[in-house]
Parts: sequence; C-alpha cells; structure tokens
Amino acid sequence: MALYAVSIEKETTYHGQPERFSNIYYFQGPEFQAGDANYKRVCDALVAAERPIHNGEVQFKMARIWSAGGTALQNVTLGMFDYVGPGTMEATILTHAETAVLVEWECGRANILGRKVYLRKYIRSQAMPPFVAESVARGKTALPADKKAIWKTYADKVQLIEPVVGTAFVLCSPSNRTPKASNNGFVNDFVVSREFRRN
Repeated sequence: MALYAVSIEKETTYHGQPERFSNIYYFQGPEFQAGDANYKRVCDALVAAERPIHNGEVQFKMARIWSAGGTALQNVTLGMFDYVGPGTMEATILTHAETAVLVEWECGRANILGRKVYLRKYIRSQAMPPFVAESVARGKTALPADKKAIWKTYADKVQLIEPVVGTAFVLCSPSNRTPKASNNGFVNDFVVSREFRRN
C-alpha cells in the first residue's frame, strides 16, 4: 500500500483579512500513476465530506494530493484541483474564527507512557448547528450529543474513501497508524482554540 497526503484548502475572513487554512489527511491506498482519475475522486470525496461541517463564511479553494511515503525530495505532487463554493452548514451561533471542533479516531494502541494514540482533526467550522447555546460555542459547556451528528458523519466518511468500488483509501497517520475499526471516530465534548499558523 502507498502512503498519500491530501490537503483541502479553504478561506475565511479573519481580522478583516482573507485567511487561508487547510486540513491535511494521510491515507494508505493502492498505487496509481500521477494524473490518475482516482486522485481527483479522493479529493472530491473529502471536499464533499467537509462542506457540511463549515458554514457559508468558509470558501473552498483547492485540493492537492501527493505521495508521502518517502523523503521530501522523493515525494511528488500527484494532482492539484480547484474548488469553488462555500460550506453548507446551517448555523445560528457563530464562533470565533480560531474555535475548532476536535474530531478523533482511536488507533487501538498506546504510546510509551501508556496513553491511547489517536488521529486528530481540528475543524474550524466558523459556526455551530442550530439551537446550540452560546456557552457551547465558547467552550464553557459541552456540545450536546445530538449536535455532534454532523461531525460524526464527517468522521465516518473520511475514515475510508472508495473512489471506485473495491479501491480503498484508509485514513492513517503520517507514520501509517490506522484507526482500530471502521466508523470509530468521535467528537470531543468541548470546542477548543486552534491558532491560525502561517507557513
């Protein structure tokens, strides 16, 4: 199995200026040559999974997929694709731009300190689903279980992507650790602060 990385780049307004940010995913998958249509299908699936967890302030811009199994000199870009349009979350409570929902997948192993190992994604949704209290959006109280559903759906979709039937791209860490079972992703109870970082 080959190791791939995929970056889904988005843009929002922060402190009056456009701010680009991205989520990077790593996958184990079959080997294809550069330009293969499966690479765009994987990116399309990730964008489709991300749109419902961002509100209309987030604009999707581009995706890039590259080989990630070798050194920086060995890894190569396999495809770059432009996207347009906003996130589709229906929201009533806006959040601070650096507020994030934490989605995690347990890997079924422990580190040298005996702590469980997780894959983690910080999602800057820019808003909360309808009827979430302001105290939830500020991280003062827990996100109700029924309001976690959109992020749980996202977690299930990105854990295993099949661009075509019988072709699986399995979510993993940069070091090839995979979640312990399908659809085991969960949403943290509290929102967190995740700083924008420029390269």
